[in-house]
Amino acid sequence: MTTDKNDTKTKIMDTAEGFIVQGGYNAFSFRDIAEAVGIKSASVHYHYPTKADLVSAVMARYTESFSIQLPDPTDESLDPKIMINGFIDGFKAKIVDQRDMSLCTMLTSNKATLPEAVCIELAAFYQLILDWLTHVFVRLDKVDKNAGFMKASQLLASLHGASILVQGTNQPDFFNHALSDWRMAYS
Repeated sequence: MTTDKNDTKTKIMDTAEGFIVQGGYNAFSFRDIAEAVGIKSASVHYHYPTKADLVSAVMARYTESFSIQLPDPTDESLDPKIMINGFIDGFKAKIVDQRDMSLCTMLTSNKATLPEAVCIELAAFYQLILDWLTHVFVRLDKVDKNAGFMKASQLLASLHGASILVQGTNQPDFFNHALSDWRMAYS
């Protein structure tokens, strides 16, 4: 019985993503990935010649998956208040309720040691989020793009800061406390 190459690549990426979420970029080796997947280390190198290639692929997949889940911010039939609250709820469900740090937060905490290719993918993810939030805030607050971008940056910083506070204190209610002004402003 042969293993499908795509299935193996997916298992490798899934495993790498899990390691990153738990401990960051430097928390694993190809040997760790191979052992967890049940393949030889050379097989990991076959699919991803370097760790930078692997983590870049994980980030690109994460960005694509996240992008697909976001509703069109310019769709006039969608209520921007619901989109903002849905974004906050989604962040909470994925990060806070799972008691994990986000993939991007963990990679950002290792930024000084990340290869350039990973930094590029990480920046692309954050740009996707900031662009989406900016469009929503432009519609919601009827402001120009610069003001929308400032709000987007503030909300994203609040979300990440709140998730770190929850992890550091082990008190999930801190997320709701930290986001309460955003909730009240857009309820």
